[in-house]
This record gives sequence, structure tokens and C-alpha cells, in this order.
Amino acid sequence: MKRFLFTALGLLIIYGTAFAQTQTEKLFQTMTEKYQANPLAELQKNASEDFVLISGSGYLIDKAKTLAIFKNVKNVEASLENLKLRQFGPILIATGKEHSVRHYNDGTPDYTTDYLVTYVYEIKDNRLILLSAQHTSLAK
Repeated sequence: MKRFLFTALGLLIIYGTAFAQTQTEKLFQTMTEKYQANPLAELQKNASEDFVLISGSGYLIDKAKTLAIFKNVKNVEASLENLKLRQFGPILIATGKEHSVRHYNDGTPDYTTDYLVTYVYEIKDNRLILLSAQHTSLAK
């Protein structure tokens, strides 16, 4: 009987962990799709008020300055290679190699970037709140 209880408990723990990872991946995918379709709206809604971006160019900016950068961006095409999602309680850390192209709605030429990225989110109310982002330029 003890063996059965331990086996059942072990399966519940494994199933619960797999479910949590799947839910986290779904949240990340949904957030990514919304960001690509309308980056300004997504950042306004889901970046924390004390959000900080450390750019690949070496500057540090807050949420207001980040929003200003995306003011005229219509959408973003982005892909992440070697994506790794790590969850620690309500904190999600996403890392990978990102290729993105910003498309502007005011005639500005597209802007293409390639970075190694680290994004830190808080999982809250079934959504991801962006706390910080770090972009590292690729070695040449």
C-alpha cells in the first residue's frame, strides 16, 4: 500500500510539473504573438512600471524611453533560437538568440537586430509582466 501511495504521489508531482511547464510555454507563446502584432500596446500593458532595458549598444533605459522607441513601430518579426525557459516560482527567465525586424508605420526603414537576449518576467494573473530585458551584441 505504501508503494502505491508513493507511486501515485510521484506521478502527481511529475504531472503537475509538466502541466506548469506547458502553461508557462503557452503564456510565453501568447505574449510573443501579441508583442509581434503590436509591440507598443503589449509593452504598455505588460511591462512593469520599473521595467529596465539594457541594450546591446550599452545603454540603460526605462519603460517610458522604451515606449518612445516603439511609438511608430507597426509590428515586429522576431525569432528565437536556442530558447530556454526557466521558471523559479512566479519568475520566468527566457534566454536565446533573437533575430528581429521592426516594421514602422511612418515610412522609417525597417530596423534589423541580432542579439543574445535575457528576458525576466513575473507570472501574475495568468499573464507575463516584463520586468527586465538585456540584449547582448553578437561577437563578430
